[in-house]
Amino acid sequence: MECKAAGESVFAKEVLFEGNCEQAVDTELTLPDYCPDIGRLLKCRLVPMITSRQVNYDSLVVEGVARISVIYLDDRDKKIRCCDRDYPFKASVPYDGPAENVRLLADAHVDYVNCRAVSQRKLDIHGAFIVRMTAVCRRENELIAQLDGAGMRIRRESREISDLVCCMQTGFDLSEAIELNDGKPPISSIIRSHATLCVGEIQILPGKLTVRGDAIFTMIYCTEQNDSPERLEYVIPFSQFFDIPGIDEECKTDISLCCDMLEVSPRTDSDGEYRRVDVDIRVSADIKVYREKEVSWVSDAYSVDYEVSCVRKQVRLERLCDTVFDTEICRQSVDTGDVRIESVGDLWANILDSRSNYRDGRTVVNGNMAVCMILRDPSKGIVYVEKNVRFECAVPQTACGQNLRSECGVGIKSCAFTVTGDTKLEIQAELCLHSSLYEDIPARQICSVELDDSRPKSSENRPAAVLYFAEPGEELWDIAREYNSSVESIRLDNGIEGDAVEESRLLIVTA
Repeated sequence: MECKAAGESVFAKEVLFEGNCEQAVDTELTLPDYCPDIGRLLKCRLVPMITSRQVNYDSLVVEGVARISVIYLDDRDKKIRCCDRDYPFKASVPYDGPAENVRLLADAHVDYVNCRAVSQRKLDIHGAFIVRMTAVCRRENELIAQLDGAGMRIRRESREISDLVCCMQTGFDLSEAIELNDGKPPISSIIRSHATLCVGEIQILPGKLTVRGDAIFTMIYCTEQNDSPERLEYVIPFSQFFDIPGIDEECKTDISLCCDMLEVSPRTDSDGEYRRVDVDIRVSADIKVYREKEVSWVSDAYSVDYEVSCVRKQVRLERLCDTVFDTEICRQSVDTGDVRIESVGDLWANILDSRSNYRDGRTVVNGNMAVCMILRDPSKGIVYVEKNVRFECAVPQTACGQNLRSECGVGIKSCAFTVTGDTKLEIQAELCLHSSLYEDIPARQICSVELDDSRPKSSENRPAAVLYFAEPGEELWDIAREYNSSVESIRLDNGIEGDAVEESRLLIVTA
């Protein structure tokens, strides 16, 4: 006797590898000839930037550059200066999974960095950063929705899921030539630059996806005219098209943009003054496309004719409930300790860590940020101060299930401040949020059934009907399986509409 199975394929994201790789930074930095001597160190910054991600059959490889920026006061004019140097790195971890159609997601965060001046032109730098790697692929899962023949009885579950149409990783470049506003002094050297990507609109067309947004560019630079640094803020709008086979207006998307590289090059104008900069940004895009789909699977089975053995497996299904791109203002008070504030040369913030969870109709995001300040103290002169503060914000989101999982990315769009006392400031950090809310759907299904032809269920010693006293909440499936019946016959014989007994009663169970 043969048992025939029928079903369908669904696709989901599968994580093949998750791990970290620590990269040490131990080097010497000698100032180039055009940089003045070091009078006093203020801050040494370490910024890892990724240039490539590669999946091999035996390893995962991430390459990039670690940019070291030394901010200091020069020995002559006591002005703020900065010297940058890029050091290439290659992070590799062993990997024994497939290499084709695998995306390698990677980012880097700084663990620590220390800087010591060996002389007025040479520095000894030690630090480390962590490269986080995640290898994912689009995995096909076969769901068995029907078993026919051999007296099979099946229990089936149905749910609406998000079927993964496509998951891809690609990149694009943004370039902009920015002129300084009239009245702004020319650039002597760049102290700090930063870019944050904010998605504004996503449009889906047949076979194509359009993403529009802004790259918020910030640059702090010093001049020969003034002691205090100058600030340049500029919005670079972008509109990027992606060719995605199989996508249409009925699909949902989850898109993450990441700034991999930022290059800023000062340029002279017709008068020979550095009054413009060329900005080049390398953007990495992680794109997932889903289609809503109703699926069914056999969660349990037995035969009224033969003894059977069933093999079960857990299948990972999910549903994309909602994706939100938003900005939120986070206000925090910062105390500079023993540093009195005469003026603020620069203030910025970096996200150190973040976590998110969904509750009461909102995704709540909290974590820690480092507030970095270059201040002038009346007695100490220019000093660097760094304080860690907590942040929390929330965005409304639409939920559609029980086992909800929030995935949230946080960037700092801008950071303003108000001096509120001799040693106190209030910062207003505008956070750029991308929050995706998923429902995890546990699906334990029958993946194969083996009939034992040598062990038929004989009907000779089996009564035609039995009387069974059922307790409240007892499921008809369990009763039918115990007495080799069917849920349908128990419902029909006893006038029951649901899947369980609502109150204590006597049931007629026919074979």
